[in-house]
Amino acid sequence: MFQMSYFYSGLGWDFIQHVDQTNGVLNVVSPDFFYIRKDGSLLLRSANPDVIKALHRRKLKVVPFLSNHWDQDLGRFALMNRVLLAKQISHAIEELDLDGVNIDIENLTEKDRNLFTDFIRLVRKSIPRHKEVSVAVAANPFGWTKGWHGSYDYEYLAKYADYLMVMAYDESRLAGPTASVGWVEKSIQYVLTQKISPQKLVLGLPFYGRCWMEGQSASQAIPLYLVDSLVKRHSGTIIFDTKSQSPKAIFTVNHDNKGPLPSGTYTLWFENEQSLRAKIKLAQSERSWQLESWTRRCVSLEYSV
Repeated sequence: MFQMSYFYSGLGWDFIQHVDQTNGVLNVVSPDFFYIRKDGSLLLRSANPDVIKALHRRKLKVVPFLSNHWDQDLGRFALMNRVLLAKQISHAIEELDLDGVNIDIENLTEKDRNLFTDFIRLVRKSIPRHKEVSVAVAANPFGWTKGWHGSYDYEYLAKYADYLMVMAYDESRLAGPTASVGWVEKSIQYVLTQKISPQKLVLGLPFYGRCWMEGQSASQAIPLYLVDSLVKRHSGTIIFDTKSQSPKAIFTVNHDNKGPLPSGTYTLWFENEQSLRAKIKLAQSERSWQLESWTRRCVSLEYSV
């Protein structure tokens, strides 16, 4: 069983407490140690060697993620400087006794496809074989070959990566499910058509929701541990949408200076145990599909699958 979680805001000693609360559910933690500079080189942040050692004592692997945080220019700078960047990643892994790297470069296009694949090749070449190289890839339920989805060559990336982590979340740009069961199923079915060992496939599950204010298209991410208190504070109503197998809440905020949202009426689509189990069941129903669970934006580890 492979279970990991991304962690934003580094690894402080308070992080150890959160990990301990998971009661051994996790195998891998992926903190945000690795950033990309404007010249495409590596920037290290918040990498505390003592915390890394403490996690190793708990039999956890520490595999930081490298992200451009949706900044297309930064992603392309990284690819243009990929030879040096791969060497810098390798050096950081050795110096900090890390267990590998997760590459999470997003918002590129089909024009960057070959360079991105070559970057993963260089990273794999630079890192010892027993260290993990994993790549976060866009879920592609409709087989798109252009735009963001076109930047990921599933088959060739899998030749160099230990895992392809299919980001099966952020389905809706306007108010809608974060990951409806039908959309996730199509994403699984598509990746299974590729020439990839099932042992390398990881299904990404959202441990967050998205909130839309009425009349606006932009959304705000809400960690799952905040959902219940947010809905109760504003006397909201929760509905379980049977078609998408996803819960949503509707509530109105009135001059709440303490909360994360300005005044307005909101629709919040999120995940709960029922919705997550529906998606895990999809993965388990495919005999050739490897993954158990992988979580993104798991700000609080109080909820584990």
